[in-house]
Amino acid sequence: MKVVPTLFADTATILLLASTPKDQQILTKALSATGCNVKVVTDLAEAEQTIMHQNIDLLVADYDQQSQTVEGNGRAAMDNFLQRFSQLPASHWVSGRTRILLLAERRNREEMRNIFGLSFASNIVAKSHDFSPEELIITVGKIIRNDIFGIDKYLCYGATPTTYEVSSSLQKDPLLHSMSEYAANIGINKRIISAVACVADELLMNAIYNAPIYPNGVRPYARRSRTIPVDLQPNETCFFSFASDGTQFIISVHDRFGSLTPEKIRGYLVRCFAMGKDQIEQKQGGAGMGFYFIMENLNKLIVNISPGRGTEFIGIIDISGSYKDYIERYKSFHIFVG
Repeated sequence: MKVVPTLFADTATILLLASTPKDQQILTKALSATGCNVKVVTDLAEAEQTIMHQNIDLLVADYDQQSQTVEGNGRAAMDNFLQRFSQLPASHWVSGRTRILLLAERRNREEMRNIFGLSFASNIVAKSHDFSPEELIITVGKIIRNDIFGIDKYLCYGATPTTYEVSSSLQKDPLLHSMSEYAANIGINKRIISAVACVADELLMNAIYNAPIYPNGVRPYARRSRTIPVDLQPNETCFFSFASDGTQFIISVHDRFGSLTPEKIRGYLVRCFAMGKDQIEQKQGGAGMGFYFIMENLNKLIVNISPGRGTEFIGIIDISGSYKDYIERYKSFHIFVG
């Protein structure tokens, strides 16, 4: 029996902005695997012309390459183009607006601060000699299907996550011990395990103390010192997961509230990477360095948000090489809103 693949009723259209034939070929192959229509342009003028005549749902842009090739102030011209594009209505996506995915090289703190300040930058994929087509396919697939939650999307088939429901802050230490023991048993470097445990600690404390919110906007535990135990109500519990597929170690903390916004997350990161006097939020219950610490210790950070329903932080660390390889890996950052 011949099986005919089912196509999406409305196939999304991707505009790929890449200058070199090699990049165009590699990226087109990966993007086409998502089932989308892919249109390729090489510069901003050609991109503008294409947008005028077609509905574009997603722009995938080589941020550094295009910024360098535009005459004059290339970065400003690129940012202005992307800002205008981000305000165009999408043809048929559930979000009702276009999306922008940037491919960016390794950056210093000042560059990271600037790029997190770009309101249109919801997805930033690391671009390097070991660029991962899989990450690009996963990212586009999540956007197209509006299916954003779960660490299984980042694991190879057969890898099984371990998941715990968390109802008390007193569970934190046993959970971190269980995760660290699992990581040690599969041979992960001790310093990497320590970094992962610190990130997991921060994510769990955020989900327990900061995420719960009442309908009137009150956060019952946010102003409480993190040395004071918290027992969550059944509708306030969160979920902690971890897994490995031999090349990556992945952790996830998923709350039930979805009260964080992309703007707030970017604001935290902009302040932290600025390394100025305002990098720390002076508030009871902890300092605002958490997001900077998380981003610094991960190779990939994914934030999935369903407003009023849940926020999931997924942290990914590359364990395929040495500790030095982990430190030197390019970073990726994603915010998905469903």
